[in-house]
Amino acid sequence: MRSEFRKRLVLLCALAALPACSFAWAQSSSPQGNQQTGQTAPPKAAPKKPPSKPIDPDETGGVRGSGSPLTVRVLMKGKAIENAHVMVKNASGSLAGSCFTSATGECKVDVGPDEYEIDATGNGRKGTLKLHVSEHTGTVSIKLLKATTSTTVPKP
Repeated sequence: MRSEFRKRLVLLCALAALPACSFAWAQSSSPQGNQQTGQTAPPKAAPKKPPSKPIDPDETGGVRGSGSPLTVRVLMKGKAIENAHVMVKNASGSLAGSCFTSATGECKVDVGPDEYEIDATGNGRKGTLKLHVSEHTGTVSIKLLKATTSTTVPKP
């Protein structure tokens, strides 16, 4: 009885010393077929591409860097509108900046010289302005108008 107990104890110790992953085999989608669990090939690193154009810290075009603050004033019926949402998009349609107006109806967005479309919304109304911004552009005003829907009926 003691010899059988010793055999089982030795077998148990030998099994405990083997790594657990040697018993488990996993199916892999890799071309190598079966491989042991925990021994997967490292992922391939994507090739590094140099930037198309180095970013110049002095360049102030929209999102590439801060520019001059553009003050936008939002009005409705000649009165300043507080908490109007102003969005400034560059010529490619990317968002260059956004802000909410203060009690004076004004907010500031840092943009560089470029062509912009400025949209303002507030109190269920909307206003849009397209303009070229330069270093000398002063405060711009947008008047909010009622949103209108137009339906066109095709002619037979």
